[in-house]
Formats: sequence, structure tokens, C-alpha cells
Amino acid sequence: MYKLILLEGIPGSGKSSAGAALQNFLESHRIPSHFCREGDFDHPADFEGVACFNQPQFEALLSRHPALVDLLQEHTSVRGDDYLLKYRKLQALHPQKVDRVLMDECSQLDVYDGLPVDEYCRLALERWRDFCHAKRSDEVTLLECCFLQNPLTVMLARHNTDPQAARQHIEKITEIIRALNPLVIYLHPRNVADTLQHVRAQRPKEWADFVTGYLTEQAYGKAHHLSGFDGVIQFYAMRQTLEMDILRSLPIQHLVVEHSGREWDRCEKEIAANWNLLNPP
Repeated sequence: MYKLILLEGIPGSGKSSAGAALQNFLESHRIPSHFCREGDFDHPADFEGVACFNQPQFEALLSRHPALVDLLQEHTSVRGDDYLLKYRKLQALHPQKVDRVLMDECSQLDVYDGLPVDEYCRLALERWRDFCHAKRSDEVTLLECCFLQNPLTVMLARHNTDPQAARQHIEKITEIIRALNPLVIYLHPRNVADTLQHVRAQRPKEWADFVTGYLTEQAYGKAHHLSGFDGVIQFYAMRQTLEMDILRSLPIQHLVVEHSGREWDRCEKEIAANWNLLNPP
């Protein structure tokens, strides 16, 4: 049986809806499962609002914020020489105690947005190894975004890394997780522009503003002269094509669910129908 299901696709493709539907399907068949959504501060295989300090940097942080020493230590895990602080979770739990100065200090060392690409890749692979080591054998874990979307966004959008290097990083993750017999479910809208315009209309304006800035004002966007929401569409069209190409070359099972963006019932039925075909008793 699959012990790990990875839900991937561009924004608005239906990852969260598919994950919730699949979890309900598994529960109806009395298969224990856990769905960890994007944005979970305690994500077991990813970094959500996590800053990475070395020991001198962390000790200096503590010295600058003596009133928060206990809280900072409580939300920090130590792995070798890395001090991993869940600073966004800390802010969410204690908004009155965490000021902008501390948040700015942490964001400069954010695993996604503050570190060199080599450091990000090292930490990401270690995170996957830790996840596999701690994985409960009797439970199916469903994860969204962290296998293809997040690594490729960091490596391509932020750093404009060679796509071949990004592909090799995904291949290394694949080798780590193969023991869990993973299944990748890829939600594939046929019209990228229509899907993104639809999700833009559905989500707060701040989402489109953030995504537009992130994708057009960093290394990839500047190198490819992306601008405005059209630049967002260009980036995600490129990413979807690359993800499909990578996925086809990986030695793990995958299911591609193509849709128009308005066919959630059919997508759910297709995933459920294919579960028994891809995962026989």
C-alpha cells in the first residue's frame, strides 16, 4: 500500500480539494491517514516560516531578545549545527510579544527566502530523511506542494537555478522517499491562464500581489523579463510543463488528473477509481 501520497499542481488546480476528498475516501475504507496541508507550521517534511541559524547566530539572537529566550528555545529544534526556529508559529501564538524587529531578523534566514540555494537544498533533503525515519508505518500521509511546487519555486523563481539542477534535486528526494512506495497525484488544468485568473478572482487581492511580486521581481522574473500577472501566468505555464516532464521520468507511480478547472466531482471520482487500480490489495 502507498504510505505517502503527494498532491501537486499549479495554484488553483485543486490540490487541497483532492487531498480532502482522498482523505475522506481512505477513512470510508478504514485506512488510517493524515493530510498535512500547505501552510502547516508543524509540517513534517517541509519548512513553513522556519529560519535556520548556526549556533553563534542563535546565541546572538537570544542575547538581543532576553525577554523571549524561553519562547525562542521552545520553538527551536537543533539538528547538528542547525538551529531551526519556527518563527511564524511563534508569531501566530504570541503576536503581542513578537515584534517586527525579531520577525525581520528571522526572515533574513528563512529557509525558503533567506538562504543560498545550496543551503536550502541541503536542509530540504535532511528534512525528507527525518520525515521518512519518523513515518508511522500504519498510516497513509498526504502532503501537498512540497515535492515539486515548493522546491521548484525556490530554485527557479528565487534563484533562477538551471532546470537540470532542479530536476536532480527532485530525483534525490525521490530516492529518499521510495521506501514509502509514494504516489504522486498531479492536478493538471488544461488552461493555465484560465485557472490562474479564476483563482485570482477567488482569493484576496493580497495573494495576487504577493505572487506577482515574488515571481516577477526575483532572479527568474528579471532574467526572463516577466511583468504583471501575465508574468505569473508565464511562470506557472513553464513550471507545469517542467513538472510534467520531471514526473514522467521518475521511478515512482503517478496519476495525472486533467481537468478544465470546473470538474471537481469528476476529479474526485477519477482519483477514487484509480486508487484501487494503482493500489491493489
